[in-house]
Amino acid sequence: MATHPLDMQATELFIVVNLVGGLALFMYAITLLRDTLGKISGKRVARMLEKATDNPVKGMGVGTAATLMTQSSSITVLTLIGFVNAGIMTFRQSVNVMLGSEIGTTITAQLVSFKIGPDFFWLLISVGFFVPMFWKNEKAQLIGKVVFCLGLLFLAMNFMKEGAAPLATDYPLFQSLINDYGAIPIIGIMIGALIAGITQSSSATTSLVIAMGMSGVIGLAPAITLIMGANIGTCFLELAAGYGATTPAKRTAVAQTLINVIGVLVFLPFLGPFTAFIQTTDVDLARQIANAHTIFNVSVSLMFIPLVGLLVKLCERLIPDKEGETIGKHLFDDEMLHMPQVALLEAENEILRTADITIEMIQLSKAALLELDKEAAKKVHRLEDEVDDKCRATERFIDKIREEQLDEAMTDWRMKLLHVLTDVERVGDLSQNLAEFAEDRLKNDIEFSKEAIEELNKIFDLVIVTYSTAIKSMRTKNKTLARTAERLEDDIDDLERALKISHMERIHAGTCQPEADALFIETLRNLERIGDHADNIALDIIRDRI
Repeated sequence: MATHPLDMQATELFIVVNLVGGLALFMYAITLLRDTLGKISGKRVARMLEKATDNPVKGMGVGTAATLMTQSSSITVLTLIGFVNAGIMTFRQSVNVMLGSEIGTTITAQLVSFKIGPDFFWLLISVGFFVPMFWKNEKAQLIGKVVFCLGLLFLAMNFMKEGAAPLATDYPLFQSLINDYGAIPIIGIMIGALIAGITQSSSATTSLVIAMGMSGVIGLAPAITLIMGANIGTCFLELAAGYGATTPAKRTAVAQTLINVIGVLVFLPFLGPFTAFIQTTDVDLARQIANAHTIFNVSVSLMFIPLVGLLVKLCERLIPDKEGETIGKHLFDDEMLHMPQVALLEAENEILRTADITIEMIQLSKAALLELDKEAAKKVHRLEDEVDDKCRATERFIDKIREEQLDEAMTDWRMKLLHVLTDVERVGDLSQNLAEFAEDRLKNDIEFSKEAIEELNKIFDLVIVTYSTAIKSMRTKNKTLARTAERLEDDIDDLERALKISHMERIHAGTCQPEADALFIETLRNLERIGDHADNIALDIIRDRI
């Protein structure tokens, strides 16, 4: 009996809606899962990436762990490009981590290849949805969201599986085409790369192939070529990110592409034996496809461990150094925004580096004012321009970090960093004021008495210790140090009052030049304000929840 045209149209609509809708739901679930896992483990990922070393095995371990937590090798690689662009990580280190990201991304395919029935995934969705409503603890809410996301992933797989099912029974021509053409390695790889390039997700592409395998639409051989192609297709985003970046960052993007392309080329001559081997790993086709994805990615990463040096040299030859290029002007790069917790950490590190410059500025302004060091005064002015540039850039960068992807503690810390940034910038301004006082003293030949020099030395030293202690408390998150800075700031206030009285007594006794009066008092006022900013920073650390 011929199939009615309306029935055919309804079936075709069912296929398209379920496949496209299921794929869209899957990608949404992965994005939501990534954001939620970022809130749970983002700080650990950031610290791990920072500590990546030249050791390939350790670097690969870091990449695997980071991608497991972020559920996206693309996000990991884009963040690596940001690290290299900022000069935090060397190109070679990024390659080591990249090899691990290829392994970490395989967990999604293994997860969705489980045959989960409606009873179970609806249970996951229900539990995950209602837990955050009744449990106000943030960690419990985040765990509930993870459960909810897992339920959505299995629901999406069910939609794609049901959408693909009619293709196996009612559309033999389509089944024949995808299996015949997909079995031709080059065509299958190109199709997989195209789908991954459009979706910007190798996980989504691999999961779609697994869903088709569950429905019996595709065989193992063409499925393997599609997932190999997906590994190449996911590199398009990284190559785009590398365009316009620094030379080492460009090399990172190219290295990711070379790893995947070379890996596919190495496997191509052995597709027959590889397919036969995968068939022995499980009786279920969906699991075989997931195993092929895992074994392929792990094998390619292990293959490149002894070849990292050669890969680095090849990329350096393909993209030579650019003369006069500046690398690492700031300790952050916009590519880090893909991983907000990493972005926030690097913004913090940049603030600390800027704060270290302002400590040097206070020390230089002391030498300029009390020792009449003209070069020290000039250096303060140069450093002030650098501090202003860093503060403006850091503020713009922090403003780009999305609060909705941070947990409550890190959202609060984000606001505190903006406050600290203002304090650091003001300390730079006050240090420049002190350098200008030194220039006034030199220009107008203003003399300080021996007692005045000793007193200013004393308060300068106390201010430097107080501000340095506050910055150290921020660097180490040490509340005890922060409280010490608070107490020292009280000492600054007491000393300032005492020195003002002492100064007035000298003025009345005629032991100090009248011209020195305003200069001395303004110096005390500026130093006391530096102490206030140190106190602000210390208070932020004491009240911090991280």
